Amino acid sequence: MTRGLRGGRCVQCEALPTDGAKQLKAAGLSVIARAMGAPLRARGARVGELARADAAVVLGAPLSPSGALTAPLEERVRAGSGLWLEGAADLVCVTGGGPPGRVEADAMAARARELGVARGAIRVERAARTTEENAEFVADLLLAEGRRRIWLVSQPFHLRRARRLFERAGFDAIPLHIEDSLEYRHPGAIRWIAREYGAWAYWLTRRALGRR
Repeated sequence: MTRGLRGGRCVQCEALPTDGAKQLKAAGLSVIARAMGAPLRARGARVGELARADAAVVLGAPLSPSGALTAPLEERVRAGSGLWLEGAADLVCVTGGGPPGRVEADAMAARARELGVARGAIRVERAARTTEENAEFVADLLLAEGRRRIWLVSQPFHLRRARRLFERAGFDAIPLHIEDSLEYRHPGAIRWIAREYGAWAYWLTRRALGRR
């Protein structure tokens, strides 16, 4: 294999098969995402490690321009629905707002039904626009039913802050550990993680100023 530089480019890298180069890039992104996201992750549990919870709360995310679930949101809904299907949660609560016709929770609930969750086992919270509002509005919905012990379902980078907010709202919150999450292999993961650091900074600044 030829080594060296040609016109500022690595000849060795050019000689790699396309699939091999893609695999190397994906592996590099995974390493970076895992390192960047490590401080944001909460210690989670896997299905079967804990007793049945009162609910699996699936946190929303923006829909695609067509109104469909994006890949991260699909992962969350599949994981939350799986908890109910495997008997690890009494119901599934989906939370997330949006403009008319593009409400995150409505799209999430429809997908959960497609995956096999019974209509009567789904609770829908349609107003929340932030993770803090997710916690506040889900508390209004579930604590009134006496449902305090919950699974929290999102990508790993999101769960440390989410758990704090849900615990402040009155829940016993258990972060779900999603094996091989998209966070470790999606091209947009580094951008998601950087945004989460911004959300932490904003939340901590508001707390320091005595705001909610």
